[in-house]
Amino acid sequence: MSKYSKIGVKIVLRHLLLYYLVYYAQMNLSASYHTSLHIILFYTASFYFSTAQAAETGSSHNLFYLNKLNDKAFFVGRANLVTRDGFSDLFFGYLDANYRYKLTEPWAVEIGYRHAFLKLGNQWREEYRPMLSLYWRGKLAGGKFSNRSRIEWRYFEGNTEDRVRYRNESVWTSQNTITDYQLTPFVEEEFFYDTTNSELNINWITFGVSKFWRKGMKWKLGYRLQSQKFNNEWENRHTLVTGISIFH
Repeated sequence: MSKYSKIGVKIVLRHLLLYYLVYYAQMNLSASYHTSLHIILFYTASFYFSTAQAAETGSSHNLFYLNKLNDKAFFVGRANLVTRDGFSDLFFGYLDANYRYKLTEPWAVEIGYRHAFLKLGNQWREEYRPMLSLYWRGKLAGGKFSNRSRIEWRYFEGNTEDRVRYRNESVWTSQNTITDYQLTPFVEEEFFYDTTNSELNINWITFGVSKFWRKGMKWKLGYRLQSQKFNNEWENRHTLVTGISIFH
């Protein structure tokens, strides 16, 4: 089996396991949230122990802002800061602005621009990234489900080759809450395909919980297992994920 076939099989297995996890967790959330949490922990551990290389650690801190302009149009803004070596090395960040328009249910389209910064040695390289996304939102296994397909045109300062990338993200959010704190479980999976080099080079899965502080403001906390390809070898990072979402 070629290396690309092995990567494809891995992605398919992840999606099948993700669907099984969502379905089984949904069936057990109302009866026993301890059972569901144990399933999530077991699933996460299975990916960690199946990797051949030791994984580093890091964090990803996110800000999401959505402003409803009318019944069909929205302004969407995002910001992100990422660390490695635990919390000691801030090496990546971005800020973007987007216009989202609702099509015939359950579809929406979004066009925007992201300005990104990547630390290379002691220098920061800027990236200019127009984006086009297509969203689908519905239900799966009794929970809310969304899928986003995004094309990114990536232009770098300096002599780095410009690139085009496709990203696909699936998010499942339970409609039930767990614990006395009324936390809402969610699962995210996303893969990145570099169309310039015709290769899959990033794949991650995230488990976490979220809760509304008050109307229009929500926080999330999660764990992400990130797999990324460097020099034809896959490396892993355990990532703490935090986020604040603001809705107007």
